[in-house]
Amino acid sequence: MKRRILMSLLVIGAVVAVIGGATTAFFSDTDTSGTNTYSAGIIDIYVGGTTWEEGFTLADLKPSETGWIEFRVYNPGGNDVVVWKKLTVTNQWGGDHPESEDIEDPGDDINNLASWIFYDLYVRGQPIIHEDQLVRVDNVNTVWIKLGTVAAGGNMLVEQSYHLRPETTNWAQGDEMDFTIELLATQTNDPAGPIPAAGTIELVAKDKYWSPDLASGSGTVTFNYTSASPGSLTASFAGTVPLADTLYSMIYYPDPWPGSPGCVFGTASSASDRIITIPSGTCTPVAADPDDNMPAGVKIWLVPSSDYDVDHMTLWNPGNYLFETNLLPLP
Repeated sequence: MKRRILMSLLVIGAVVAVIGGATTAFFSDTDTSGTNTYSAGIIDIYVGGTTWEEGFTLADLKPSETGWIEFRVYNPGGNDVVVWKKLTVTNQWGGDHPESEDIEDPGDDINNLASWIFYDLYVRGQPIIHEDQLVRVDNVNTVWIKLGTVAAGGNMLVEQSYHLRPETTNWAQGDEMDFTIELLATQTNDPAGPIPAAGTIELVAKDKYWSPDLASGSGTVTFNYTSASPGSLTASFAGTVPLADTLYSMIYYPDPWPGSPGCVFGTASSASDRIITIPSGTCTPVAADPDDNMPAGVKIWLVPSSDYDVDHMTLWNPGNYLFETNLLPLP
């Protein structure tokens, strides 16, 4: 047996010696391409006309009157683009102060036109926000709204109306509001555009003029969109509320009244100092009936749990609530 093993080793060694000593040749060929170039595309838009650069003026509007702003967005590039628009209120002040304003606003310090102007938005003659939705300027303040796609070499007509609410009284006489309109073009395969996947928004108590009443309550909603469940929104809250020692619910409220079908993110009781913390919970703001705030966004409120029943409001006690400062857009 030992001899057979030895012979096997010798044979293997002989084969290795033969291979190691052989001369080998291979055919080959080489060809090199010309210069290769990677070129980034261009996303570009512009708005025609000098009015856009100088700014629009909507002057001397009275309750129930409407002012219009329209412009055309052009896409001179070679790529289709998705266009977004954001309105930002930059200043509100008393302006002229006629004698008729003195009874309601003697100090000329009720300056909140953004909450008393209904906002409509049309693109190519089709409504994105219809007048019947009763969306206010403060609702869309700082909110990115998708206008649609503009093909390469194409354009888009954008029309907006600003309607002073009919119930506006003398406190608003002479008041003024400044705002900017910002446009953004994104590539067509950017699904969320400028809408953040997570962030914070503020909720505040409001007085009878719908101005923020921070002394009565305010706080911060921390939110994020859950990728595991498309359309779901997770949010928590920390702040103060108008009522002490009261069970509150943080809700998604779809317009119109009574906000059905809404949902509850979570509940908690306020302390004796009115401080409250609501832990993170999830809602899915996709209503069976259209939410009148869509597609601009959704409303999140804090209300006493006794005023809410499963998926809708049952009572209206606005002095006890915290309201949105603007809509929360959905991706």
